[in-house]
Amino acid sequence: MFLPGLRLAYLAKSYSAGFVKVYRILKEPYWHDPLSVIGAEIAGGRWNPPGLGILYTATSPELALLETLVHFPGVNYDQLPRLRLFTLQIPDGEIRWIYPDLLPDAWADATALPLTQRVFMEWLQQPVDLGLGVPSAVLDISYNILLHPKHPFFSDIQVLGQQDLLLDRRLWNRPAP
Repeated sequence: MFLPGLRLAYLAKSYSAGFVKVYRILKEPYWHDPLSVIGAEIAGGRWNPPGLGILYTATSPELALLETLVHFPGVNYDQLPRLRLFTLQIPDGEIRWIYPDLLPDAWADATALPLTQRVFMEWLQQPVDLGLGVPSAVLDISYNILLHPKHPFFSDIQVLGQQDLLLDRRLWNRPAP
């Protein structure tokens, strides 16, 4: 169930008949299936509880990288896993955009997962839209797009390209050994 007053019918929806590119970064050895939701189904995420898998994507390669790097805070540069960026194409008219002011006040806090994992429960159980555009907790002026594997248009998602990422050591702000 959505939070009181938060109904999909009242949120902005894009009505373009075109396609949108979104981005997803996977670490090795999970490259074989860039549309897999198994990781999110097992562990849950900011917007889904364990047991209900969705596909997390970003609206730019840069945001996808930020969203990935926040999960490696204590990892030394030389111990980072190999990463691959996937470019996906999704139908634009099937994304509903969620404005930040409609979300709970502390939605971006790491401690808010028990709350945020329930915010879109109605959509998680019955996906009327292929995706939801949600603000990033890392950079809230940018958007991630959550894609639902049980929506009929999920099978229309195409992988347009992929490339290995070589990260600049300066992102770690640590002297080389």
